[in-house]
Amino acid sequence: MSSQPIPVLPSVAKAYALLIAHWPRFVMAGLPFTLAYSIQLWLVQKALAAPLDGYWLTLDATVMIAATVGSLAFSAMCFRLAVRDEYGGQLGLQLSGDEWRFFLVALLNAALVLIVALLAAMFAFVVFTTIAGGAVEGAGIDPETAGFDLPMAMSYMGTADWVAAFAVNMVAFLLVAWLVARLSLSFPATFTEKRVRVLSVWTLSEGQAWRILGAMALAGLPLIGVEVALYEALCLALDHRPLLTPVSVGDVMVTEGVFARIPEYLRIAGLFSIVNLPVMAGLYAQFYRARS
Repeated sequence: MSSQPIPVLPSVAKAYALLIAHWPRFVMAGLPFTLAYSIQLWLVQKALAAPLDGYWLTLDATVMIAATVGSLAFSAMCFRLAVRDEYGGQLGLQLSGDEWRFFLVALLNAALVLIVALLAAMFAFVVFTTIAGGAVEGAGIDPETAGFDLPMAMSYMGTADWVAAFAVNMVAFLLVAWLVARLSLSFPATFTEKRVRVLSVWTLSEGQAWRILGAMALAGLPLIGVEVALYEALCLALDHRPLLTPVSVGDVMVTEGVFARIPEYLRIAGLFSIVNLPVMAGLYAQFYRARS
């Protein structure tokens, strides 16, 4: 184990260099997943108009399986190339031990992150509802008597209330982000050693979480920004938001605001996995090289 800190800017530069050097391979390998995921998103929009049945239900199940398998194969291809500089199989895609190990590591990491995220979200939600309720009471209204729900209560929140709510949610977000950063080296470690590695490589990221998060932000935010800008331009041209789905907030279904936009933009990130995944795989590989 190296005691050297993770170099942020060089790691980001090398991650993008990997994408530029092998972009034709990444595009071809990512096409099956992108196609399946696109059909899946189209079926979600179709289901909003009318429940899927018969043939459409079969198609939905088929593309869900295809998208899952395609995602695993493409992710493994990216890490194989980034970590071991290996490229083999049809379009670089395989169903080998790498894919199954990646699946197990992703599953274990997701379980750990989900547990912490749920606890953090519960805490943040309780605090947020308390702040919103306090804002309603500050206006001289009894929330229980008036029958207020959360969206209505939010309209009474002032600047100080929103600042406090933002601070609490940011703390919850940073806690989850810190855990994601600490677990990030499990992926390249698993591909390097060809064995499942999760908590056994925990020490490799010790004291490096904020550097890792900084590098991830520098590598990922510009990509997400460009992708969102392209999507918003498309929405403007179509006068329609093709990936929007209503989100439940309390007893109300909303289609505007941050609660609706976040899942919408996450779908965009998924559509651009051909670019996003190689960059992240290259970045994680650089983290591991710097610390191992």
